[in-house]
Amino acid sequence: MSSSRDVATWTDYYEAYDARPPREMLLRVLDRFEDPGDAVDLGCGAGIETAAMLERGWRVVAADEQTEAIDRLRRRVPAGSESRLRTEVASMETFEPPESDLVWAAYSLFFCDPDRFADVWARLLAALRPGGRFAGQFLGDRDSWAGDEGMTWFDRAGVDRLLEPLTVERFMEEEEEGSACGGPKHWHVFHVVARTPLERTAIG
Repeated sequence: MSSSRDVATWTDYYEAYDARPPREMLLRVLDRFEDPGDAVDLGCGAGIETAAMLERGWRVVAADEQTEAIDRLRRRVPAGSESRLRTEVASMETFEPPESDLVWAAYSLFFCDPDRFADVWARLLAALRPGGRFAGQFLGDRDSWAGDEGMTWFDRAGVDRLLEPLTVERFMEEEEEGSACGGPKHWHVFHVVARTPLERTAIG
């Protein structure tokens, strides 16, 4: 995950969730593809979803700003799949995504510099092949992190504008009391799976 937060905070996060299974949302997205392809895991964290993609035959470029995240990912790479993984220690603001069939951004775009989000989003869309998919989350305007320095968040209309070039396959708005690694918080999140046009067009 990309963030300017103290690295120790991310260490706590990695330790707290290291044994969790891959996110169900990712597994359902992978099932939408007829064959494995090329994926980007943006803000890959400790690599749980990257490993799940590798296990299913995907080629993955995994990027995270934290060196510890990449180190943890490399320790969980399934045997025999090392050649299908490329890692980068990079912030999402500087990462140049390669051409891909899937961009997976699980709870990572929250931490993008809001002044640079438009550029990051345009590069992600441009990287997607015809018929490729974006899957991930956007932080909602009623989340307790919305308004914090360095956080990028949107209201529903703002998310709809981001998705205008795409065909939305799944959209779920979630709002509830819950917790994060740092303690209790109010969550407001938009979960999105969206597909690019089957013909190459200028999007973004």
